[in-house]
Amino acid sequence: MRLAMKILSRAILGAHRIASALLLSGFVLCNFAAQADEHYSKIGGWSVAYRKVDNLTGCLAVARFPDQTIFQMALIQSGTDKAWLIFISNPTWNPWIGKRRQHRLWLVTTKPWQVTFSTSNDGKTLSFTDASVEFMNTVADAATVEIMNDNKELLTTVDMKDSAAAIRSIATCVREHPPGNAPSAEEETTSSGTGFFVAPNRVVTNYHVVSGCTKPVQVRYPERRTDTATISGQDATNDLVLLHTNMDNVSTAGFRFWPRVGEQVASYGFPYSGVLSSSGNFTLGHVTSLTGMRDDTRFLQMSAPIQPGNSGGAILDMSGSVIGVAVAQLVPTAMSVPQNVNFAIQVPIVVNFLQVKGVTPEWGTSSADAQRPASEVAEIAKKFTVQVYCKGIFPKTATGSAAPLALSPSNVADFAPKFDVEATPGRAPTRP
Repeated sequence: MRLAMKILSRAILGAHRIASALLLSGFVLCNFAAQADEHYSKIGGWSVAYRKVDNLTGCLAVARFPDQTIFQMALIQSGTDKAWLIFISNPTWNPWIGKRRQHRLWLVTTKPWQVTFSTSNDGKTLSFTDASVEFMNTVADAATVEIMNDNKELLTTVDMKDSAAAIRSIATCVREHPPGNAPSAEEETTSSGTGFFVAPNRVVTNYHVVSGCTKPVQVRYPERRTDTATISGQDATNDLVLLHTNMDNVSTAGFRFWPRVGEQVASYGFPYSGVLSSSGNFTLGHVTSLTGMRDDTRFLQMSAPIQPGNSGGAILDMSGSVIGVAVAQLVPTAMSVPQNVNFAIQVPIVVNFLQVKGVTPEWGTSSADAQRPASEVAEIAKKFTVQVYCKGIFPKTATGSAAPLALSPSNVADFAPKFDVEATPGRAPTRP
């Protein structure tokens, strides 16, 4: 079994990145406009199925137990990245599952694991989206899995008979169903985003702005010559990239820690390249929360508008100091979902990234009370902000601008409940 899992470990190499990226990348898994379901195999008490939702695919093994517990193991893939996920549910747990967004449980396989599970939107399923290869090894080797609450009180014990064979079947199923959606050369487009100087010859922007580039990255101030930039550091998990360019900068951004809820902030960047002003756009808003989706402390929430092309741009306080990097927006999918909810990467994450990559950040004012008129803040931003663009393979937008990552109330936790594991072999299940 260890040899088999060494093979599986190659598929796990992108697990941490995809676990974070899927929560940020806008997979709206309740949309079944493009989907395919098929029964794959039956191994003892495990049913294995394949599912495709848009460009997210994967295979899932499900076991149902006499006490109504459902234990699910999935290997999902997006492009070349793959990640293991675990889902558990039991209708008798619904009253307490739905009360919190996250639950810390103990899973005792061949060793005890304390795992943080997320609650699905319907409040009935718990999902663990960052399962390591070591964890999957112990599940494969375990005769049973004890599921306990945070106080180590036993909730249930499930039989892991045939789990090793089920895991091998999942991996084989995924291998036999490659994504098959690699874009062709004819689909290359020019995409643009925003970046800003954090040191001489160093520009920071979002990873997703340049991750699809097949041609050299270009940077430019409005109405000035364009220069080539190369990637000198990247952090896909936190969506950050550091670029090196020989272009001279007019100014360098200064950072500030600890923004406050309610303070006014500004965004400057190049949204809707080719449609809106090529000289850049400046918008105002307020800090509305110091955490992102699911209380993610890497992000802050703001009302300052950001659109395709703003990705990677600085979010500034009214002294002109940078308090975040524009990264994502909430996509309204229903009347109950709030609009104009946008997110920025918090400064401690950005500063840590820069220091690891050998850049010493500059610091702006330490006081949020050193207010300047909005027009002066805009002038400060213009001096260190550049447009970042390149030719490559990107999600298509109407303007060719790099869109902020689209967050949705639907998330990867909905992947498991949507599988129809009872599907008749060779026939797609019928849906209402």
